[in-house]
Parts: sequence; structure tokens; C-alpha cells
Amino acid sequence: MKQEIEYQCQELTCQSTFSWAVSFCPFCGVKQTSIKVKVVSPLFVPPSVDKSTPCPIPMHEQVGNAVSGRHSVSTPKGERLPDLVLTEDAQKKFSLHIADNITNSYCDSTTFSVLLRFGKNNLGLDVKRVESILSLTLQRLNIVNEKALLDELAALLHVFTDTEKKLDKKGRVDALQSVCKPRSGLMKGVDPEIAEKYINDFCRENGVMQRSGIWGWKIL
Repeated sequence: MKQEIEYQCQELTCQSTFSWAVSFCPFCGVKQTSIKVKVVSPLFVPPSVDKSTPCPIPMHEQVGNAVSGRHSVSTPKGERLPDLVLTEDAQKKFSLHIADNITNSYCDSTTFSVLLRFGKNNLGLDVKRVESILSLTLQRLNIVNEKALLDELAALLHVFTDTEKKLDKKGRVDALQSVCKPRSGLMKGVDPEIAEKYINDFCRENGVMQRSGIWGWKIL
């Protein structure tokens, strides 16, 4: 009986399947050090006294480890594995939807949230995995991901200010340049006005003082 073999990503939040062995998952990018193999047997018709009414019965799926070469049953007999695999067709439709909703190769934070909700509702996957797929798609299409860059900006501001709760002019300029300067393959970075506002909001929310006048410091 002919069997079909699929390889499954080892990342728990991905678990995508593909028909060939890879070093890195083409969907989430995680390095594959131990690839799961799904051996799927087709439907078969058991012998029956009344051959005019055959009753197809699906065989169980066997999941084995590609490293050991052994196969083991991953679920009790008769139970179906949860459908966590993103199909290629769904991936293409989501990518097209993303491209159709982006203008000027720039995805602002609001649009990112809208696309994230769309992906979660239509793909039936958890938010973290949809966000990963969305971010990778934006990167592949050379579209600025404002949310990701602002997350980087927040992390950098924490490094600059967590100890002394002060942000000097040099630190502010360095932070702005880190996200406003276009990255490789992109036409632009974060909108400077948005980055400036984000820094001011960050400082107010975290009690960080900025330069005021020549010698003074205060929360702006």
C-alpha cells in the first residue's frame, strides 16, 4: 500500500508540514535539528461479506522521528490529530491580502493589528503564529514593519534609561536613527514624527527625564 511522507516543523508554535527535508522551516524560519516525519496511509476498504456496500475506514497516522528512523503512534487509535498545519493555499491568500492592504511599502501599527486580527480569524491559528507569519511576509515583500521597529525602539530605550531614568540628547538621536534609517532592502524606516512621539510617550510612561534647557532635566 502506497504511503505519503510529510516532514513537520519541530517548532511548537508552527508545526507546518512540507514534502521535503529542510534545514530551516520555510514558514517560521526555525532551524530544524530534529524533523518529525508524518507517514500518512491512504484509505482502505476492509474485506466485507457484502461487497456491494464497502465502508472505507481511515487508517491511523504514524508520527516518527526522522533522526531515529522509528515511528510511533502520536494519538490513541481512532483519534484525529489536530489540524494545526497552515496550507499553502491559505498562506498565499493571506500574503495577497497583506499586499492589497499596504500602501507605500509601509505597514503602520494600526494596519498591522487589523491584518493580525484578519489572519487569526481566517487561518484559525494562535496569535503568536499569525504574527510570526505576518512579520515574515512583510519582510519578504520588503515592507516596513512599524510595529516591529517600535518594539526595537522600546527595547533600546530601556537599555538607555532603566538605570538612571534619564535620556540625553545623544541617546535620543541614536534611538531615532536606529529605527528611522532605512534597513537593507527597504525604502524607508519609521516615520520620524511617529518615532519622536513614541519616545516622548515612553519617557512619560516610565518616568524618564529628558534635557530641558542647558542644565535642567525634566519629564517632557
